[in-house]
Amino acid sequence: MFIFSMIIFAYMSQDMDNEGKLVSMLLEANKDVRYACICDSDGKILWNSRRNDLESLMTLEETKASLKRACENWKDRDKLSAKIGRGRYAIVDYEKLKRVTVPLRNNHLLYVHVEGHKPAYIEDIMKIVDWVAEHPSQA
Repeated sequence: MFIFSMIIFAYMSQDMDNEGKLVSMLLEANKDVRYACICDSDGKILWNSRRNDLESLMTLEETKASLKRACENWKDRDKLSAKIGRGRYAIVDYEKLKRVTVPLRNNHLLYVHVEGHKPAYIEDIMKIVDWVAEHPSQA
């Protein structure tokens, strides 16, 4: 597992819960993950972490606006879930980064920025999401 210096901001409690651990595990498991956060269905950031050895590409205000749009997009996708099934993840590919969003079971959203030139990240992200969901007390 990769060890990198990180900044972790906890907005929910002093103790790191499963979502906080999920965010930390993503940054530890894949060096191409630049930023990860979990937000509620309205886009309010509950947990976030970023690599402090990389310059942020977006301001906090831009990130919050992007989160709100991502949440709205998932609400729209959910309208079709009865017909086509529940969405598992969405990827938006920009030149400098890829934005991955994953709806979590508790109506929260995982939001991840990955280096734009690395395509082999989604399997790593989904393995960690699935493991944390299946082993909540061990995460």
